[in-house]
Amino acid sequence: MPNPVLSIITVCFNSRDALLATMDNVLLQTWTRFEYLVIDGGSSDGTWSLLEQSSSRFDQTHIPYRYVSEPDQGIYDAMNKGTRLSEGTWLLFLNAGDLLAEPHILEQIFSESPCGSVIYGDTLCVYQGRRKLYPALPLSHLSHEMAFCHQSALIRRSLLLEHPYDTSYKICADHHFFLSVYLLKEKFDYRPLPISVYEISGYSDQNKLAAHREQHRMQRELHIFHPTFSWLLREGVFYSKQLLKSMGGQRLIDLIRKRRLQ
Repeated sequence: MPNPVLSIITVCFNSRDALLATMDNVLLQTWTRFEYLVIDGGSSDGTWSLLEQSSSRFDQTHIPYRYVSEPDQGIYDAMNKGTRLSEGTWLLFLNAGDLLAEPHILEQIFSESPCGSVIYGDTLCVYQGRRKLYPALPLSHLSHEMAFCHQSALIRRSLLLEHPYDTSYKICADHHFFLSVYLLKEKFDYRPLPISVYEISGYSDQNKLAAHREQHRMQRELHIFHPTFSWLLREGVFYSKQLLKSMGGQRLIDLIRKRRLQ
């Protein structure tokens, strides 16, 4: 059997129900020239049983399926492990709970020959049942923020093997990777369609200040840290938002997000 065109990799830890939702979604795809890998961090919530029981479901659709369940050093270490174990030309990371936007999305993407090292698109974001389309931003935004959602990006495996995620970044290693290869002039191929569905409740969303510090660190390490007027303005907006959140609590955050997602 020839190697798969794509490897879909799910990293998880003690998130059995969310993993099941992602598996169900992946199995709906009409284009099946991919393999599915699960890199579990040694869960104790019944994930192992689910991993074993799911083999027959993937066999029925002739989708190669493999899994590993063992302790790791965090999400990016697990993603690097998935990269090394994968066999596809392209990689797509869908973590437990993440979904592909619709059953024909992979068919749409690969109906057109990929151009470049990264294929990326838009994202449907969900918060407390509300859903809104977030188009990808211009790539120049990578200098200070993620221009697109990681779950809406397909990466050439050869590129990620050459530039694995820097695990010293605990929250923003994906941002660091995309910014690094962008500065190296790797070609990005934008597709104007929603690729993934992402629920706003992830680790980085819960650790905004730590993520912000990591962004400053990567700017310095990649020699693009330039405190201009626009930089000062962005900093002022960021810390003002953090202050309002700390004063208003989760109720204020919920209210603001619900209005943004209307």
